[in-house]
Amino acid sequence: MSRKFSFTVPYAVPVEDLHRALTNDELWRSRFAAAATATLDLSHPDGADTIRIHMTETASDDKIPGIVSKVLKSDLVLSRTDNWRALDGEIAKGTFEGATGGIASQMSGTYELRPTAEGSEIEVVGTVQVKVPLVGGAIEPLAEQLHHRVLRSERKHIEQWFATQASA
Repeated sequence: MSRKFSFTVPYAVPVEDLHRALTNDELWRSRFAAAATATLDLSHPDGADTIRIHMTETASDDKIPGIVSKVLKSDLVLSRTDNWRALDGEIAKGTFEGATGGIASQMSGTYELRPTAEGSEIEVVGTVQVKVPLVGGAIEPLAEQLHHRVLRSERKHIEQWFATQASA
């Protein structure tokens, strides 16, 4: 069984600026610079103003919820691939796919970057499925919460990146 989810991540910057940041290699390299167990692969297979971001990270034991630790077969390795398309007017669309090593799970969905009165927002709509007998349904909400936390953390990094760019 899979779990559907949706949420929005607000930004205080215009759509064009946020899209420029999201498709900028420097932003993503700075985001992962201090992540010792992470890998990052950036490409632009669909041309200018687009990006494919493939990232992996091994979760540290102290960050893994107890229910997940009990069913892990090996290290918990998180993998995520985001694809952002070029702006079409004031909207940019993207997709994401995620999976884990150590526990059978999959996540996928869409992003929509659009303007708001305060700046912009990214709407996230997706599904997550954890294929673990008996406890998979209990782990799925945790996976959704993790994705939400990661995107809020990325928002914080992007806002700091903008501040650094403005003062340079």
